[in-house]
Amino acid sequence: MSPRQGRRQPVGAPRARGRLFGVDQLALFFALMLAAIVMVPLGDRLGLPTPVLMTLLGMVMALLPFVPNVEINPDLILPLVLPPLLYAAVQRTSWRQFAANKRPIFLLAVALVFITMAAVAAVARSVVPGITLAAAVALGALVAPPDPVAATAVAGKLGLPRRLISILEGEGLFNDVTAIVLYNVAIAAAVTGSFSWPKAIGELVLSAVVAVAVGVVLGRASPCPGS
Repeated sequence: MSPRQGRRQPVGAPRARGRLFGVDQLALFFALMLAAIVMVPLGDRLGLPTPVLMTLLGMVMALLPFVPNVEINPDLILPLVLPPLLYAAVQRTSWRQFAANKRPIFLLAVALVFITMAAVAAVARSVVPGITLAAAVALGALVAPPDPVAATAVAGKLGLPRRLISILEGEGLFNDVTAIVLYNVAIAAAVTGSFSWPKAIGELVLSAVVAVAVGVVLGRASPCPGS
């Protein structure tokens, strides 16, 4: 056998599959970008919020057998996806109305997330046999915070009062902190076998203080627009 024949790849080798899989993912990426562009005027014509159409499109694509699976490192979702969404929400937020509505904003961002998480956890424990408290709390923390972009888009289509939209935008800036802390505590409890509400509240307070401190430092260090 010649050296060239010895290096020949068999049919269906992993390298060939990886190349085809990469091409499929690239094609899917461009298809999603095109769909995102098309959904905006389509939503305006149909009178539906764009996030609703995007959600329906995602559900349809998930059921199609020829759509390739997309593998994304979970550790990249939080630092790459969440900051741009929050930054866009901050740009639309009126800080004068934020200060005027800070009490309902923080009640929604903290208390409502806790209540929603507890309700989902209670339902999960009653419906799913054998589920642990930590797993039920983790599930509740995943679904508790609403998407600020989708919420404001739907609110704008419904013609809700500006004060209510400002409350939703402000709440969307902070509810993820509550949910992420609860989720991390629940996962740690699932691993260790013990769950502590004081620990969850303590981590929430610590995360909020650190986030505010970092935001103040970055805000003072960044140049103001137009300066």
